[in-house]
Amino acid sequence: QVLAGVYPIAQLQDPYSAVGFLGSRLALPPLLQLRPPSGAGWTAWELCEAWAEKRGYKTARAARNDVARAANGLLRLAAEGRIRLCLRPPGYS
Repeated sequence: QVLAGVYPIAQLQDPYSAVGFLGSRLALPPLLQLRPPSGAGWTAWELCEAWAEKRGYKTARAARNDVARAANGLLRLAAEGRIRLCLRPPGYS
């Protein structure tokens, strides 16, 4: 619902599950030119952290990567159509 634009992104309590869904369906790291993590694969948190580092999103006090803002940004890119996500209905051939 969030990626379709039906539910407001700003009202999400946990945007990382939607980012994880988006990351499982699309190859986001090469698409967004993100640096690979030290581990084996990408998690939703690592995607958000890499996007925050690339965009320069930092928290006000501790100057850590602002992953919540990065998650909202990634979801807005998908909802606005800048990152194209196409889903086929079940049984479509």
